Amino acid sequence: MSIGLKKSMRAWHRWLGLFTSIQLLLWTVSGLFFTVPDITDVRGEQYRLIKDSLEMEAKPNNLAPIQSIIKKDSDFLEEEFKIILRKRAQSWVYQVQSSNRKTKIYNAFNGQQLGSISQSEAIWVVDNKTTMKPIGVDLINEPKIGSEYRGRDLPLYRVRVEKPESGVVYVDPTTGDIMGIRTTLWRAWDFLWSLHIMDYRERDDFSHWLIRIFAALSVLTVVSGMVLWIISSKVAKN
Repeated sequence: MSIGLKKSMRAWHRWLGLFTSIQLLLWTVSGLFFTVPDITDVRGEQYRLIKDSLEMEAKPNNLAPIQSIIKKDSDFLEEEFKIILRKRAQSWVYQVQSSNRKTKIYNAFNGQQLGSISQSEAIWVVDNKTTMKPIGVDLINEPKIGSEYRGRDLPLYRVRVEKPESGVVYVDPTTGDIMGIRTTLWRAWDFLWSLHIMDYRERDDFSHWLIRIFAALSVLTVVSGMVLWIISSKVAKN
């Protein structure tokens, strides 16, 4: 191999390494961070109570027959559905979910269909099903790209809590379930995830051309370095 070609390869390797080094560093740093915290802590699972006192109550006996409720609702006559008797906030309800993910809630005692839980009930849910203390609540109706509630069906109640600082709990107004707990740790993890997959806007797509190009360039950087090392070793022996 000529000296000029070797110099050209070294120059290309240096510039290629400089171009890819920042993303290689981000991949390494973010990957290292992902190995440190437990993913359950990132998701805020440590703040959930396993069972609240009302969920451990004995089921009441004077319940409305679910068959009569289903027959009255034409939406479920030709659908496959599942029925759950459960607590929604402070009330016993029948939760009926059809195969198309449509969920309806009925009062378990009189069969009356119920609407969404109130803001005060959303606060009650957080206060009684987590170790956190609620300090405020608002309703989210508009989707936002890259938001911390992305992928969730709207609307959602966003309940702010006292501790941890900037902590937020998202509650489903229909079911009263806690859909997500977001803390500073989760936001740091999510930010580094966006850098790791190079999807800086939506933070969900890890199969796109930008990451493919940088992955290919990174491989090329490593391979060119190995080739140069082999060539240099042979030259040194000669």
